Amino acid sequence: MTDKITVLYLVCLFCVMAAIFAFSSQDNNASQALSHSISDRFESIVEKNSSKVFETEEAKTKYFDTLKGKFNSIARKNAHAFLYAMFGLFAMLVFVREGRSEYRAAMYTLFFSMLYAMSDELHQCMITGRGGKFSDVCVDVFGTALMLMIIYAVNRLKKRGKEDNK
Repeated sequence: MTDKITVLYLVCLFCVMAAIFAFSSQDNNASQALSHSISDRFESIVEKNSSKVFETEEAKTKYFDTLKGKFNSIARKNAHAFLYAMFGLFAMLVFVREGRSEYRAAMYTLFFSMLYAMSDELHQCMITGRGGKFSDVCVDVFGTALMLMIIYAVNRLKKRGKEDNK
């Protein structure tokens, strides 16, 4: 019988999966507009605080357009990693609550994350102006792996704390 905490973790996992699906369902224009709304803020902060001198206005525009493109790429990759880190957190919690060892739960979580990331990229191939990228699958799985490493480190610290208190 699945307890209430496990059900809560499952609901959280499905919400993260739904968010990933919703973002992947956006056409290229909507997806770009969302990431540009974030990168534009960073670019304006850097531009306001920059002491860099430019020979021409064109050179300045080109420099900040390039910078905005880099910020946009970073924002998009971090969004992927963050969502899949949350995916990894809740999947790991579900597997552990269902009686798997931490090692098996981590392996199942990585495998499940990889499958979902691949299906997400396949889904994007069916959306106007979007395409699936292997690099995005790698970033997604990296986000999950990073969360698993954080969980492992926190658990180690908890165990060490308990041993020190004995």
